[in-house]
Amino acid sequence: MKPVALIVGSDGQDGQLLKKKLKSIDYSIVEITKSTMNITNPKQVNELISRTKPKEIYFLAAFHHSSEEDISNDRELFRNSIDIHVIATVNFLDAITFHSPESRFFYSSSCLVFAPSDALQTEDTELKPESVYGISKTAGMMVCQYYRKKKNVYASIGILYNHESSLRAKNFVSRKIIVAAARIAREGKGYLKLGNLYAQVDWGYAPDYVDAMHRILKLDEPNDFIIATGESHSVKEFSKLAFGYFGLDYKKHVKTDNNILTRENLTRIGDSSRLRKETGWSPTISFKTMITEMAKAETESINEE
Repeated sequence: MKPVALIVGSDGQDGQLLKKKLKSIDYSIVEITKSTMNITNPKQVNELISRTKPKEIYFLAAFHHSSEEDISNDRELFRNSIDIHVIATVNFLDAITFHSPESRFFYSSSCLVFAPSDALQTEDTELKPESVYGISKTAGMMVCQYYRKKKNVYASIGILYNHESSLRAKNFVSRKIIVAAARIAREGKGYLKLGNLYAQVDWGYAPDYVDAMHRILKLDEPNDFIIATGESHSVKEFSKLAFGYFGLDYKKHVKTDNNILTRENLTRIGDSSRLRKETGWSPTISFKTMITEMAKAETESINEE
């Protein structure tokens, strides 16, 4: 019988990539999206876990906005974020406790649980979030740690730094740059407005990061793991390489707008030594190659239109 993996948030970038990976190694996939069930409803989650008894559960669901969006209603943002990152997480961990104690749970967290720092961040770095997203993700991590310690649930946490692919939503700065460069190359004119070009980001390749998720759940004991490259690159570097792929000089097509928010203004760089040591994981491609892969995929997508 095929092992069952439940992917919560299977329609996002990471969910799609993880689904592809697990299918390639003969897993049976149960996909959970907003349209298939309400994960904040404990009855629905209990029924799901009781019925499927999955070997692995990947909690990738997130309520977030891109780094360049401004949501002024903090109360609404807090409510939605807590519902997904905390309440839904409790629902799944509680259901595991009562209905499927052998299930292994992976919680996808974010580097935004840390304060900005020029120093490498480890799993022992103080949790000090400065955004609603980071605060709610921190709370979700603490829920996982509680169930791990008090209820003996296999609950591991991945603290993911920025990771990109051609499946990234177009409102994220990485994909926004790629899409704009391809459009300008095709049309022969145009420009792109960005925020701080000198913002430093630890950027990785999303397929590598979902591979890390699977490796983490293969370990004998659950733990917290940073998933990152340990390198930082500026938005300027990203733009230069992306536009350069299409034979363009980014300086002629990228304009800065100080009114555009850039969450990556403040540096966060992750030290993935624990992950590398315990699982043998390492990034498979470089920053430059990642951008090339994204640009190639964008070109192929345009050609298919």
